[in-house]
Amino acid sequence: MEVLNYQVLLTVISLFLMFVVVFPFLLKERRKKKESQKLINRIVPVNSLTESDLARIETHHPEGKKLHPVINTSICVGCSTCVMSCREKGALYLIGSKATLVNPFACKCHGECEKQCPTGALQLVEYGTRLKVKIPDTGDHYQSSVPGIYIVGALSGAGLIKEAINQGRAAVNHIMKDVFPENLPRVVVIGAGPAGLSAFLSCRKFGLPTLCLEKELTANTIRNFPKKKILMAEPVDMPIFGPLWVGDTTREKLLEAWDRILDKTGVTITTGAQLEHIDGEDGNFTVHAGGKRYDCQKVILALGNRGVPRKLNVTGEAGNSAVYYNLLDAEEFAGSDVVISGAGDSAVEAALSLLNRNCRVRIVVRGDGFPRVKSKNRQKILQALQNNEITVHFNSRITAFETDAVSIADAAAKVTRYKSAAHFVMIGGDLPFQLLERLGIAVTEKEI
Repeated sequence: MEVLNYQVLLTVISLFLMFVVVFPFLLKERRKKKESQKLINRIVPVNSLTESDLARIETHHPEGKKLHPVINTSICVGCSTCVMSCREKGALYLIGSKATLVNPFACKCHGECEKQCPTGALQLVEYGTRLKVKIPDTGDHYQSSVPGIYIVGALSGAGLIKEAINQGRAAVNHIMKDVFPENLPRVVVIGAGPAGLSAFLSCRKFGLPTLCLEKELTANTIRNFPKKKILMAEPVDMPIFGPLWVGDTTREKLLEAWDRILDKTGVTITTGAQLEHIDGEDGNFTVHAGGKRYDCQKVILALGNRGVPRKLNVTGEAGNSAVYYNLLDAEEFAGSDVVISGAGDSAVEAALSLLNRNCRVRIVVRGDGFPRVKSKNRQKILQALQNNEITVHFNSRITAFETDAVSIADAAAKVTRYKSAAHFVMIGGDLPFQLLERLGIAVTEKEI
């Protein structure tokens, strides 16, 4: 009788879960597919546009340019930031977890979609031209043109977290192909995002002596997504940890899952170790990172594709949670006192965006103007300065950061401390492909 009651209870629980979890999920997926199909039927292909269509579109665009957004689907993560930032509703939609230009006629090319894309997947190009993207030349097992150096993750074109995790595991599987227990290679994994952590855990699973280096924080790829944006994280098996399934979620919840992985596996990531150079050859490499040397036989690069932002290297910058090197979500800082160091387009555009969120903006410029910015941006920032909406310190530099303040030295070397809740350093950066080329790794360019 007890066995029968137990079976009945299990049946009741299973039916309850089906009605509460499975059926709503299936209905949601069915609804999404129907909505996606409706959008697909509305797509106006760019290559179908006639000369008269282009002439009509040209009248919508600033400076008479005929531009349209192109999405590199291999690195689009489906966060929908471009869709939400587009001022002209009806131009961009999310279809099949990828941003898609549905109606070229609705696009007025304000450029917000390109600026806000966290992965650089969306770019504006002229009609009649195609988007050119750089990718490292890798083989089927993600080994680069330099034997013994593997490239995985976003830098190799992986757009999905699941794909990046699978690449990290595949690279280690290839390393293990001809390995004997008495001669296990030492592996250095550079980057602790989805691909790098997967590779690191795979090495640990096989018993390989390994080290994982990260220039900033673990899962930095995920941290760089805008706050509370939806990600399409598909079910995937993480080495040692086991199944990782978070479904459609937010950045914050995915980071929580990442912390669980680190806690359960007990791995340690060496942070603050920015890659500087790699010497040697297959079987005998020396990795230079964070001012230290690491000898190894194999290297796995999981650097991401966003590059390394330049730093001011002043007191209080390192490890300061109030220092940012890009602006992902201006709304997060609404109404705050902010300081921006930089005189390029990214600094000016960030200043204008924060100004629109009622921030009290202070810009620090080493020179006496904005000579390198686009004419439209220069006009806007100078107008804001003339209207006393923004403060600019020309011929000045930041000398120190605190969590709630910034010290600025003027042309006469007089230092003044100003209140600031967020400090932005936007003085350019080194793209990862420049590093790859310095390492002798072949990089190809293709049109999409």
